[in-house]
Amino acid sequence: MNAQTEQAPHYEELSSADYAALEVWDPTQVVITPRMAARLWLQTSLRLTRAQKELHDAIFANDASEAAKDRYAEARAELDSAEAWALHVARNIPRHR
Repeated sequence: MNAQTEQAPHYEELSSADYAALEVWDPTQVVITPRMAARLWLQTSLRLTRAQKELHDAIFANDASEAAKDRYAEARAELDSAEAWALHVARNIPRHR
C-alpha cells in the first residue's frame, strides 16, 4: 500500500451539500472496511480543521459590517455541521489503530 491510495481523493471538493447528504448516511447499509473507516476519519478531521479555521478567520476579521456578520454565521453553521458529522462518525465507525 502506498500513501497515494490511502489518501481521500478530492476531499477538498466536497461541498456542504455533500456533507449534508453524508450526515443522513446509514452505516448499517454498507460494510465498513478498515480502509473506509480510515478515510472517513481523515475526512472528518480535515472538515473539522477547515471549519475551525474559517470560524477563527471570521471572528478576527469582524469589522461589524453585515458581510462580516454573515461570514461569521456561515462559519459557525459549518462548524456546527462538522461537529455533528464527527459525532455521527464516532458513534458509527470503529476506530482502527
